[in-house]
Amino acid sequence: MRKLLIISLFLAVAMAACKEDDSNPPSYQEVTVDMEAGSASDVYYSLATGVVSTVNRADWDIAFSIPLQTATILINEGKGLELYCVGDTSAWESVDANSISGLNPRFNNKSDWTIGAFNLNASAWPNYGWGTYHQGIPDHDVGGDSMYVIKFPGGSLIKLMIRAKLGSNSGNIIRIADVEGTNEVIDTLSTAPYNELKHFIHYSLVNHEVVEAEPDMEEWDLLFTRYVIQIPTGPTTVMNYPVTGVLSNPEVMVAKVTDVPVEKAVDTQSASGYVAASDAIGSDWKVSDPVTHAVTIADSVSYFIQSVDGKKYQLYFTEYGGLEEGSVTFKVKTVE
Repeated sequence: MRKLLIISLFLAVAMAACKEDDSNPPSYQEVTVDMEAGSASDVYYSLATGVVSTVNRADWDIAFSIPLQTATILINEGKGLELYCVGDTSAWESVDANSISGLNPRFNNKSDWTIGAFNLNASAWPNYGWGTYHQGIPDHDVGGDSMYVIKFPGGSLIKLMIRAKLGSNSGNIIRIADVEGTNEVIDTLSTAPYNELKHFIHYSLVNHEVVEAEPDMEEWDLLFTRYVIQIPTGPTTVMNYPVTGVLSNPEVMVAKVTDVPVEKAVDTQSASGYVAASDAIGSDWKVSDPVTHAVTIADSVSYFIQSVDGKKYQLYFTEYGGLEEGSVTFKVKTVE
């Protein structure tokens, strides 16, 4: 009987040792995202599964929103493109290299995915900036009414007109040519295959082809990329400055916690609450010394993220390899 009692106690202790201790909080996982040499790639990342895809940023130039009742058009500013509005569509024949003289380039709104560079200066609905919705017409099209010039990093120029966003037929019609008027192409991009799957479909103005850069919208949370911010250079002047940063999926919410040691930060300490701004993480998790230009990680800053998978995560950055190396290291754990 004594032997049976000892055996029973041994088994009970062994089972207790093997049982997972639910009282222990999840530990941080260290992750390094590789944007490749020169930070040339965009990396779509899932907090649940890791890297979803790595895309060469040079492959695309503009992107069109897919969901119905949207008409967002983005410029690939991370590639170094600049967008200029040079008038209405009647200017197609008269546009030349001098048309952008004295104009300021337009860039995407980093806080709101629905406001691309082409959408800036839009008036109230039904105007989307580049075009106007056809009210009272059953096709639900948006007709283009603006003329643009795009400047590439090497200095070459093309002219571009968004002729229409097709509502009922799910697509976009664009007209492209060299700024001198040669090599004209009219192309139609069908977005129907991507309805309810992606937020954007991307397009190469060089190769005249669709580029499936974005994974399915429910597969990613964060986009590690390059984009342009404005830095003050004087009381009334700014400089357009490219940075490496993190943008979040339109369905993701982020709360930023500052002035609390990252491993002591808790969700309830987020004074600002959760926001849907796509640049809620952005680029200011790193700090550049104004004299030496050495880049360090901002102290006591972490982010609580409500993911597309319905879970909540805490993330904080630990290392940045710089533009040339293209690596970003952070720690992340599940909160609930």
